Amino acid sequence: MADRIITLDIRPNEAINESQLSKDMQMGRTPIREALGKLENDRLVVTKMRKGAFAAPVDASDFRQVSLIRHALEPVAAGLAAEHYHPGHAETLDQHLELLRSLRTRSLEQSELMRLHLAVHKLIYGLSMNRHLEDTLTRYAHLSIRLWSLLLERQPPVVERTLELAEILERIEANDSEQSRSLMDQHVRAFDNYLAGLR
Repeated sequence: MADRIITLDIRPNEAINESQLSKDMQMGRTPIREALGKLENDRLVVTKMRKGAFAAPVDASDFRQVSLIRHALEPVAAGLAAEHYHPGHAETLDQHLELLRSLRTRSLEQSELMRLHLAVHKLIYGLSMNRHLEDTLTRYAHLSIRLWSLLLERQPPVVERTLELAEILERIEANDSEQSRSLMDQHVRAFDNYLAGLR
């Protein structure tokens, strides 16, 4: 359900049909409502008295506020991921690396590119071995991808920005904490500067 809101299958301010979601996801109404409650806590859903649930609106000020948090914490996560990386993580990391490298020879729709971008960031959060940092950054990554998807929906796919993540994963795999932090800092700032130019 979060994926549909983040990638704009459900647009900002659009009503969320619980019955249709229950049917689409083959789930009962109770788990759907529980999921909506969590998404409301994550600022992806709003509930209106006697009207039901809606995809949360998007405010331009959110971009700056979310970016400030990610600028501070994303490099920390990348550095910790490099410190804690061990060969047991290789299979999952290498799968993501291959997907990123394949972008040089295949094309993806913007929404699929955003899903891959999010998946790589969430992998890094998990590798940081800090569940509080992981939970915090996952929440803000979801908000970021939603904002980005709105800004980018009429733009060409942001392949080069996404490919930057491959070098970060390579440095994590090499246990290079300092370079992982530096590259992530550059990546987050470069992406945000690019997006700011579209606003």
